[in-house]
Amino acid sequence: MGADPQATPAWTAQSAVHAEPVTAGQFLHRLAAPLAVVHRIPGPHAGRLAGAPRHRTWRDYLHNRLDTYAAAAPDFAPAHRRELDATDRDTEPKLLHHDLQPGHLVRPTSGKPLLLDWELAAFGDPLSDLARLAVRLDLPDPTGVLHLVHRPDPDAVRRFCLYWRIHQLADAALSTDPVVRQRGRARLG
Repeated sequence: MGADPQATPAWTAQSAVHAEPVTAGQFLHRLAAPLAVVHRIPGPHAGRLAGAPRHRTWRDYLHNRLDTYAAAAPDFAPAHRRELDATDRDTEPKLLHHDLQPGHLVRPTSGKPLLLDWELAAFGDPLSDLARLAVRLDLPDPTGVLHLVHRPDPDAVRRFCLYWRIHQLADAALSTDPVVRQRGRARLG
């Protein structure tokens, strides 16, 4: 997906992209502009773009995810339902990459940066994208990525921290990478 703020982003599927990844040291700095473009794209529903039920609200989608995680890892049964109901409001769904990590932002030799690897794309609260990124980067202070939000609302930090814990639970319950799954379980321990 292109990151040109003046153009409508175009979808691309199964296309070869010849570009170098943005270095890890520049990743958070360079991600802000493309992510702002992506997070302006509204969706008609909440949840995954393909292959999953569509939900009326973001809260409904998150409850569905918590059910999935509890079924996959009952020893880490989620205790976040009440907090979710108390924290999350019915957000207008926006496009989420939902698997942001170094290597997914590339810069072709000519042109604007591109975000790759959209298999986990969903519509929901953009703070969830940042929470997933904080989990992927294994940041000691996950709120360090909040500078990527243009104007966070007053409830943003609380919602962000809840999403961060939910993404840790997702890793502990469903990650196909044993190292990531073990790290997720250790964090929740």
